[in-house]
Amino acid sequence: MSANFYDAIVLGMDVGPVAAGALLAKRGFRVLVLGQQALSNNYACFDFDFIRKPFLLTSAASPIVRRFLGELGIGQAFQQVVSIPSPAYQVVLPHARINVYRDPEQTQREIARELPHAAQQFDDVISHIGPLNGEIDKLMANDLVIPPETFMEKREFTRAEVQNPFRTGALDHLPWPPNPDPSLSDFLEAPLRFETAGASPLSPLVRARQMGSWLYDSQAVRGGRSGIIDLFLDVIANWGGDRHPQMRASEIIVKRGRVTGVRISGREEITGCQVILTDAPLPKLAAAISPTAWSKRFHERIDACTDPPLGYAVNLGVDADIIPAGLANTAFAVFGTGLFDQLLRIEKTPQKDKTLAGLNVSCIVPPDRQEAIQTGAVRDAMLDRMRQLLPFLDTHLRVIHSPFDGFGPIDLTGSPAGAAPAIPHPEEIPLWQLQPPEAGGALGLEIGTHRTGIKGLVLSGTRVISGLGIEGELIAAWGAARIAGKMDPKRERLVRSMRSKVEM
Repeated sequence: MSANFYDAIVLGMDVGPVAAGALLAKRGFRVLVLGQQALSNNYACFDFDFIRKPFLLTSAASPIVRRFLGELGIGQAFQQVVSIPSPAYQVVLPHARINVYRDPEQTQREIARELPHAAQQFDDVISHIGPLNGEIDKLMANDLVIPPETFMEKREFTRAEVQNPFRTGALDHLPWPPNPDPSLSDFLEAPLRFETAGASPLSPLVRARQMGSWLYDSQAVRGGRSGIIDLFLDVIANWGGDRHPQMRASEIIVKRGRVTGVRISGREEITGCQVILTDAPLPKLAAAISPTAWSKRFHERIDACTDPPLGYAVNLGVDADIIPAGLANTAFAVFGTGLFDQLLRIEKTPQKDKTLAGLNVSCIVPPDRQEAIQTGAVRDAMLDRMRQLLPFLDTHLRVIHSPFDGFGPIDLTGSPAGAAPAIPHPEEIPLWQLQPPEAGGALGLEIGTHRTGIKGLVLSGTRVISGLGIEGELIAAWGAARIAGKMDPKRERLVRSMRSKVEM
């Protein structure tokens, strides 16, 4: 690094803060990204290539995504890394297997074949989702900070809100059959339950948005979430910023209630900054800040933190011929109405050796069941469910490994090829924390605010908005960038002159 001061420092490799950092870099701010030693989503285990977390991009055509692509000038690069899978995803029910396609008529034919008794209910539901999402688009196209907190932010939000007819009541009662067919409910809600970590009740906006996004706007991304993050990192680098994925800030320096810099691990000097952008858990941030520097509000937010649900995934290396020909690259298997082993997400991972296949199987573990991860009970329950889907699994299973429980990889061949991933120390096991949205707030999707109570320490991402996938993370990123930009009035005037409204 050529200097020891930056306008903004991004901590972590999450979509929200990195996207906000890209906006600031494009607008003339000097940005540093410290990856906090983030692990790659892809890793090798013996002779298999596995992933840590599944990913499918939804809401790619939403106004906030178009706004980012337009301002950052990465529309062409974005198109090169995304593709439309066919089918987009699949839902496996006890007595039905339904594919979802980009073409609504194909999906309707799937419903008519697999759930003929619920076909009319499905048509009634989706006939209202499109118009509702069109009205939501009008709100999302505005240049807003969501959730609004200051007087000006609330005024801008209210002004945009009253101009949109869906707030007059149309969205408050999302059309839903009075006695919905249980199988149809399981089909429509499987992706929602996973995306929202089983939150209930869901706000009408989240419910409508998620249904529309998954049914009609699902795209695969080369490299998964990392492929999206890399686009934003390239923008930061192209506009004079610095990125260091393997460096981490060991201490956040706060003086007189505001951020003044960070201490990078292994270095004595302090790297100064005006603002820090992050999506890290608040308790983790608190550990990096001297307790004497905590403000009253920051202290209150730390005290209010509760254990969130955790995502858990196990990778299975199998013989390719055991995979059913009809299994989509992304599938949701529904066994019941709960979480844990009642809802699994299955992601196929391609292998160099075409005789082999990888399956990333993930689930949601509620706070009261999380001790079952370390005992191995979660993994065993998931394997039992996979045996129901793949009856000959045990005879074709070669490798079992999860990056989230601290157990070493299990090789069932007796002669493993390639290197095994290292077994982490119990305190170094990465946590895959999920953030269920809350039904309250301005739109029913906020779980917190950008402002932490320490000036210049700004949250961006799922700690602010949850339940909308990438769209929600980018909404939070836009707001965080606006807040950070106002800390430099001269640049903020320049930003206002550059900003343009998204055309609907």
